[in-house]
Amino acid sequence: MDIDLLPWARRLIPAAIAIAVLVWAARDLPGYKLRGDREAQNVLILSTAVLMGIRWFNVDAFEGVHLHFIWACIAALMFGARFALCAMALVSLVAWAMHSAWHGPFSDFLATSAIPVGVVSMVAWAVARWLPANIFIYVLCTAFASGALSIASSNLFKAAMNAWFFMDEPSWPYLIATPPMMFGEGFFCGGAMVLIVVYRPQWCASFDDDRYLAPPTDDKK
Repeated sequence: MDIDLLPWARRLIPAAIAIAVLVWAARDLPGYKLRGDREAQNVLILSTAVLMGIRWFNVDAFEGVHLHFIWACIAALMFGARFALCAMALVSLVAWAMHSAWHGPFSDFLATSAIPVGVVSMVAWAVARWLPANIFIYVLCTAFASGALSIASSNLFKAAMNAWFFMDEPSWPYLIATPPMMFGEGFFCGGAMVLIVVYRPQWCASFDDDRYLAPPTDDKK
């Protein structure tokens, strides 16, 4: 559907929410982490380019249906929520320029960035709060599970918005595609994070060597 044909409310509401999220992300953006660190700068730029590249693999099973992996989990775990949101805002802009954004750049940003990054952040917080500090817990829960839940939240948000907001487009393809896409997204995010924490742990803001790789303590001493 052409975004220009949508009523003003359908464009203004997502735009207002998306801009508010980006203002929050940019307000306290930890830019000092990039200042003077050429490797960190290159990793962020290259990762953003890769995220842009995956939007070429959009599956339009039906007109107006956008099914694709998002990798928001990887961005959030590697760079933190604020950097991830800013990077993925650029991804939505590129997708809009390629005519593959879901109902324009703002709605696309909410569906593929803001909500999934929020889900990943909540899962990571819950794992750190209630589960043991174990590298296997990190991989299975913080990486694999949050990756699966992030794509589920994205697809379910699209289905709900189509049912309530964009009623002239189908919701059921997102519901049917969610279970297999959860496995694919979770498997890739989990595998990617394993490689990153093993070979380049300094690239991962959510992984702390002292927390996850500390030798066990003997409580009897």
